[in-house]
Amino acid sequence: MKSQMSPCKDGEQVSLPLRTEAIFKKLKTFSWEAKAVLTLAAFAFEYGDFWHLAQNYGQCDKLTKSVAILKRVPILIKHETLKKRRAAIAELNNLIMETYHVIGYIVKLEDLLQHNNPNDVPTLTTAMKKIPTAVYWTIYTIVACTAKINRLTSDKDEPDNLPMLDLEKKINELVKELKEQYDRSEAAKYWWIRKELVICDSITKVISTLILYNDTVNQQPVIKCDSNNKEIGGDTFMDEVRGKYVLFYISSLENISNEELSLLKNLYKRIYEEYKCKIVWIPFEGDWTTEAQKKELQFKKWKEQMPWYAVQYFPSASYMYLKKEWSVRGNSTAVLINPQGKVENTNALTSIKEFGIHFFDFLDINTVLKPVVHHILKDNDQLLHLMENQGYTFFIGGKNQKTATDLLNKIRKAKLAIENALKIQIGLASFMEESETAKAFWFCMESLLFSLAHSSKEYEYKQLTKEVHKLLSYKFHKDDIDGWIMLTKGWTVVTCGQANTIVTTLEKFSIWKQHIIGEDWGYAFTKYHESFITGKKGLSCITFQIAGNAPMHLDCPVCDDPMETKLVKYNCCHPRLQNAAN
Repeated sequence: MKSQMSPCKDGEQVSLPLRTEAIFKKLKTFSWEAKAVLTLAAFAFEYGDFWHLAQNYGQCDKLTKSVAILKRVPILIKHETLKKRRAAIAELNNLIMETYHVIGYIVKLEDLLQHNNPNDVPTLTTAMKKIPTAVYWTIYTIVACTAKINRLTSDKDEPDNLPMLDLEKKINELVKELKEQYDRSEAAKYWWIRKELVICDSITKVISTLILYNDTVNQQPVIKCDSNNKEIGGDTFMDEVRGKYVLFYISSLENISNEELSLLKNLYKRIYEEYKCKIVWIPFEGDWTTEAQKKELQFKKWKEQMPWYAVQYFPSASYMYLKKEWSVRGNSTAVLINPQGKVENTNALTSIKEFGIHFFDFLDINTVLKPVVHHILKDNDQLLHLMENQGYTFFIGGKNQKTATDLLNKIRKAKLAIENALKIQIGLASFMEESETAKAFWFCMESLLFSLAHSSKEYEYKQLTKEVHKLLSYKFHKDDIDGWIMLTKGWTVVTCGQANTIVTTLEKFSIWKQHIIGEDWGYAFTKYHESFITGKKGLSCITFQIAGNAPMHLDCPVCDDPMETKLVKYNCCHPRLQNAAN
């Protein structure tokens, strides 16, 4: 294609449109993408040799020197000529690089079109309409650059009528425009993935949409299945996770933790045997081409320590989904997906670190307190047996031993009337605020709040989340209250409150017992306690703070208004209840 790009003799006038048209005729059977790439390749082949010879002129043998003379290298590298034409050379180099970027975006957009249905990614249709124009100006610019190099290597000072400044402006506009179109298409793919995952009904649909969605060039997603880096196909992978839970362990190649790997290795067989859950490692790397060799070695090194699945070359649109929908950043995390393809928890790693295999108890509202209670009262067989059999239990906290003892005595006396009337047993557990048991209790409740806040079962867990949230506020205000009491039924929370309101409600048993249906007295107790609190004046704001990665949003557990969030401190005033009380 050299004859179509450059003049044969010095001084020949260059008709850029005619030479561009000649190249199009030469490449008429090729795709738009190929037209641009082949023209650039021809340019690079011919004039790459020129610049290579220019760099090494004076250090080469006679034959190479003769070739350099034929290509007019000595003319340009003369000190006087080079000094005079240095600025023009720099401008030409910048224009060539920008033209290269235009072709890069053309290739990316063509690749998107090949791997996507335009109906699924509508912005691609708009982008593809711009490709022919972009290819034309790309080839036109390469022809102009060829002519410019011929002028620069001429020993004659000829008037330069080439429109290089106009072309530079045009190419810069194309780079900006195509980049915008490509970015929009990436966003469109993300929205397509998001739409598909909202309506999906199986874990295999999640895998096919999120992992096996191919939008990369020469780097298709690769599934490794064991520590030997054995590769398996996508269909095989989907067959192996079908009908199972999947725990996506997500971390960057730089921030992966040996401690986390050890924890998961100790659990992965048990969680499969007991809960049919598979683990899949997703290295959170948006670009596998930068420092490719280093990243390949890092991936192989970590994968050799993992007996579970791993995904290499995670799709870029899916990478965007992880950031936007699961709030994945540089730190490691774990996202649990159920067999129906629904997200159970987007921050499972925190609870897994604390509760291990018992984290899965958080998935069922009827067992959500089980890991917490086992953690702090594992030696109290009588209480554990009562809770296992759906019995009621009061957990009592006081800021000192005297407060805790006084509350315990009051509760024992008040609950006796309920036990005698209903012929049931009610459990009791108490601890001082500064005891090791109390510290463990609060830590567990914070972990529980994190799990609830990152669970997909927002509606099911709404009341439970409010009660745990309210309870944690008492920890922050422990100096302002005499104590707190939490009522549980089995492994879940019924209600909680300041000690004085709970005790008063128990002492009013004769009033609310008429609303008891059967022996399920917890509902009647809760309703009376809520009405008792609402009728009180001087409600104080709910405020509390907790360490760690707190949830992004919380509602006030008293009035349901959104709380003001400042770092990890939450404040809420509830004017509606204040007005109702007044």
